[in-house]
Amino acid sequence: MPRLARLVLSLTAVLFLQSPALAETELEQGQRLFSKHCKVCHGEQGDGLTFAANALSPPPRNFLTETSRKELTRQRILESIQNGRKGTAMMPWKSVLTETEIQALASYIRIRLMEMKE
Repeated sequence: MPRLARLVLSLTAVLFLQSPALAETELEQGQRLFSKHCKVCHGEQGDGLTFAANALSPPPRNFLTETSRKELTRQRILESIQNGRKGTAMMPWKSVLTETEIQALASYIRIRLMEMKE
């Protein structure tokens, strides 16, 4: 096998084998985004118990309640992230986050915080 072909094959194999380890999963991305953009109001655990929450009326959503589990469908969470919630401090994020990031954030909230099956 010519030297250049071996080099290309070796580099391709290395990149292919490392890709899964380097790729951020959707839930990891969602957790990172939640920590960066959401936890100041919703809390690290999604319970809405934060210093900022004391100044907000209505208070931020507590994702851990049974009411939240019943009311917050994936679609409603997506719409809330994209467009914000009128009459609340929840701002629209569609001009800040990509669609992929919004999907990851919704997955993290539903699966990890709310412990829902997708």
